[in-house]
Amino acid sequence: MKKVVLVGVPGMNDEEVQSLEGYIRNEGIEDFTFLGKPVLSREEALEKLKGVDILVTWDQQMDEGLYRDLDLIAFCTASTGFDAADIDAATRNGVMVTNAKDYCVDEVSAHAVMLLLACGRRLLHVKKNVDMGDWSVNGIGSVKRLKGSTIGIFAFGSIGRAVAQKLKGFGVRMISYDPYVDEDVMNEYGVQKVEFETLLTESDYITIHSPLTEETRGIFSREALSRTREGLVLVNTARGAIIDQEALYDMLKSGRIVAAGLDVLTHEPPTEAEKGLLGLANVIVTPHSAYFSDEAQEQQLRITARDVGRIARGERPVNLRNENVVSGKC
Repeated sequence: MKKVVLVGVPGMNDEEVQSLEGYIRNEGIEDFTFLGKPVLSREEALEKLKGVDILVTWDQQMDEGLYRDLDLIAFCTASTGFDAADIDAATRNGVMVTNAKDYCVDEVSAHAVMLLLACGRRLLHVKKNVDMGDWSVNGIGSVKRLKGSTIGIFAFGSIGRAVAQKLKGFGVRMISYDPYVDEDVMNEYGVQKVEFETLLTESDYITIHSPLTEETRGIFSREALSRTREGLVLVNTARGAIIDQEALYDMLKSGRIVAAGLDVLTHEPPTEAEKGLLGLANVIVTPHSAYFSDEAQEQQLRITARDVGRIARGERPVNLRNENVVSGKC
């Protein structure tokens, strides 16, 4: 019998936690403990996770030393992103990493398109005018027609593809940078495969849909953002650390980047230093809520519990993210 612990589940209410516990117990797991919603400090993790086989979490930060000193066989993140797992360290220490893949593809892609349209049409600005009794487009600045514009999709996985499907009817040109997806696949969605430089220099809108990895962390740097088209609209529903937020703030304030729609930030909730970004009139920030729907939440919990059960029974998990993990522990 494997010992399973759930810890670090920000945003989940008590009913959802109970549902996840129920689904996990339905997999035949009796030794189950819910430690709490906040993530553990490193010292707490070393103390409280000793003897645990399967860790279920959202954001519990792991590292080489924790994996080495604990007895985990699996880190199961109940979300699409698994950057907290430190997947390379997990693999070196023979720990399987799983995620809740594709549970919110429709939700996140719809949210991204919503932000793209809202930023492009200056929704916040005109709403503020109306709220102030100004029935006009005063101060809205230059607004370009969406039809005929170029939309760059950074990463063309399941969410990037869903975005492309949703944008097909708008009469836009779509391009995508993703070195791991073949040109033929993109062509099926009416999308042109391009290099990163082309994505930067030819896009009127860029929407980001990649995981946070060492390769993507900070890839939208100050230098990269400086090469984008004047008047870019930037949307991020992936992970905040993919963008240099300080550089983004400067370019939004100067107007070089005309608007941004952000569902994710480097720190969540934002630090005091980041709140300046939230206060800009040309920025729409949502609280990492792109994933949210009744259906998605239910699917998220079921997918997570399914793989926990498979691991506990010695079976291969469906959403194994580190295929080359090798260990006697597994």
